[in-house]
Parts: sequence; structure tokens; C-alpha cells
Amino acid sequence: VPGVPGTDVLGMQVNGKPGKDIPFPIGKNVSLVENTKLIAAISGQIIISNNRISITPMIEIKGDVDLSTGNIEFVGNVIVRGNIQAGFSVKAEGNVEVHGAVSGGIVEGRTVIIKMGVQGMYRGYIKAKENVVAKFIENSTVHAGEDVIVSDVILHSRISAGRKILVEGRKGLIAGGQVTAGEEIRAKVIGTQLAVATDLEVGVNPMLREEYQNLRKEIKKTEETLDQTQKSLTLLRGMNQKDLPPDKREMLLKLTKAQFQLAGQVEAVKNRLTEIELAFEEMRYGRIRVSDNVFPGVKVVVGTQVKPIREP
Repeated sequence: VPGVPGTDVLGMQVNGKPGKDIPFPIGKNVSLVENTKLIAAISGQIIISNNRISITPMIEIKGDVDLSTGNIEFVGNVIVRGNIQAGFSVKAEGNVEVHGAVSGGIVEGRTVIIKMGVQGMYRGYIKAKENVVAKFIENSTVHAGEDVIVSDVILHSRISAGRKILVEGRKGLIAGGQVTAGEEIRAKVIGTQLAVATDLEVGVNPMLREEYQNLRKEIKKTEETLDQTQKSLTLLRGMNQKDLPPDKREMLLKLTKAQFQLAGQVEAVKNRLTEIELAFEEMRYGRIRVSDNVFPGVKVVVGTQVKPIREP
């Protein structure tokens, strides 16, 4: 705004200086609207740096995820420079990278990379839409839509991957628990000389199998509801339509509409079941590759074929 004239100590007028516009603190991924508002151009974290406001699609935790940070939920990528402590969670729509270890925590993301390893403590879990990469996994539950890549060992854990589980580092050991992959499991050693119970299964995508089982239950309920609806409609249509009271007429309309909706649901579920069955057919030629030893206590399942290992 223009300056207002003032007066000095001698009563002389002093002209005011014109004001200067303050520049808007526009940084990266921020836009100006109506010359008055800053709007985020992307979803992310607000960063104020060098008197500028920016939005970054990544959040960085300098230390551990613990009581000092609380649980983390974020729309982009998350980097944790420390560990994820027991009972805490990091959930991201992007990738999650943990430079330390995960000790009994929950991690969800597109791809999850854990530089040290996962000590599940029989609580918490790791879930990735694509890949999980870790140094070791112990006493944990891990689900990956595509691959699980472990450089050292998998011990006493429930691991499932839509495609492959690879344990090919220095030890390359899988011992204890249940390990399931859609296409392939590769390791150096499976089981131990103490005959620890270890189940390996390939040829079935565990996520698809769970979806298949849920859809089977859903279609059964929907078909039962459809059957009841059709019986009620037959009963109502058998009455003299001219003498139908208003409430029965309204019920007839609702049931007719519901019948079409239920029939559509049944058709959609049947189509999805057919797609999954075709996928099962393609995956039934799964592979398990072991470059060193398989010990007794290991059970190998390829598709519908089961082989308990009796001899080293």
C-alpha cells in the first residue's frame, strides 16, 4: 500500500515511502491461485525452506519410528533412517525404505526395502503391492504381490509372494514356517539337521487363492439371496395385480430391481472366478530350486503334488 506522510520533530512533513510487495513463497509443486492462495499441486509433505513453501512426494524420518514420531501414514514415499520399533506402523502408497531393522512393527507400501532385516516377534507384518527386499526375516509375516528377495535367511516365518521368493545370499537358508510363491522358490539350504518343520509351496498365488476362497463364499450367499428374491417375486406375480395393495406393489418393484442387481453380481463374480481358475492353471508348473541341501522335516508342495522329505 502507499505510505502515509508523517511529521518530524520540527513539524516538517515527511513523505511516506511506497510499500514493497512481499513475493509469494512459491517453491516446488506449489501453484498460486487468485494472487492470494498457495495450492499444493501434488499430494505430499509441506516443506518450508529458504522462505519458500514446497510440497515433496517423500517424507523422511531422521531417526526411529517410535513414540517420538508416532505411526506414519503417507501418500508418497517414506524413508526411515533408523528402525521401526515394536507396535509402530509405517503405511505408504509409495515405496518404504528402512535403513535399520523392523522389530515387531507394521510396514505397508508399494515396494518395501529393509536394509537390515525383519524381527517380527510374532506380531506385526510386512505387506507390499510389489516387492519386499530384506537382509533377513525372522518370526515374521510377509506378503508381496510380486517378489520377496532376502540376502541371508528366512527363519520361522510365514512368507507369501505372487511370483518368486529368492534367498541366495551368503547363507541362503529357509528354515521353519511356511513359504508360498506363485512361480518359484530359490535357496541354498532348506530346513536344518534338527528336522525343523518347513513347508514350501509353489504353483499357487496366495493372494489369488484367498480372493478365490472369499469369492466362493460371496457367490454362495448372493445365489441364496437371489433364490429367495425370485421365490418372493413368483408369489407376488401369482396374485391378482389389480387387487395388490400399495405396500405389496412397492415390494414387487423393489424385489424386481434387486433381482437384476443380484443377477449382475453373480455374473461378475463367476467371471472373476473363471479368470482366477485360468491363472491357477498357468501357475501349476511352479519350481523349487535348491543349490545345496534339503533336510528332513521339509514338505514340498508343487501345485497339487505333495512330497515330505525323509532323507537329507
